Order: sequence, then structure tokens, then C-alpha cells
Amino acid sequence: MTQPTPRIRGVHAVNDLPVEIPHRHPVTSLIVDGEDFTPGGKAHFVFTAGGRTLAQGAVDVKQNGLVSFTATVRPTLECESSVSAAGKDLSSGKSTDHVSAEVVCPDDSGNQ
Repeated sequence: MTQPTPRIRGVHAVNDLPVEIPHRHPVTSLIVDGEDFTPGGKAHFVFTAGGRTLAQGAVDVKQNGLVSFTATVRPTLECESSVSAAGKDLSSGKSTDHVSAEVVCPDDSGNQ
């Protein structure tokens, strides 16, 4: 049986509020979830924006072929700017498509 091509299920980019965690510099949290990676293998993900690499790293794939990778970047990214993620199954050598998301900025007015 042929291993399916890995794919990204979702990309999320969220700016935190400094008031949520006192004395912490604001960051943008980047999250990517994938599926159909080689069970028990390794996956490598890269987050990019505006033609530059924001974060990258390798993570273990679960036995069900699901994988998640999280990174934080400083300074925070501009609200509603675009962030792209792409992944590679290091066991099969197959790559995912690039998937984009807009940076979400929480409402800091307290009216959520």
C-alpha cells in the first residue's frame, strides 16, 4: 500500500496580550497541525511570512500519522498579516502544500 501524501490540516497564528501573562514580552504563537505523515517518523515544518523564515523545526509523528508543531516569534507579527507553513515527512521525503493563515489579534478592550 502506498503511503498517502502528508497534508496540513490547519495553521494558526495568534498574537498574545501582554496583560495575559504579566512581565512577558508579547509574542506571536504559530501552530501547524498535519496528518498522513509516516507513523512514528519525523516531520519538519517551516513558518514563513513576507519571504522570510520565522521559525522551523522537526517533531515526532504520532503512531496515527498526526503531528503538531508550535513556535513563538518576537516581535509580534502585524494583525491580519499572512503566515504560511509547509511541512516535509522526513521518513518518506514527501512534502505538504503551503497553507496560509492570517495573524489573529485578540480584542484587548475587555469586550470579548
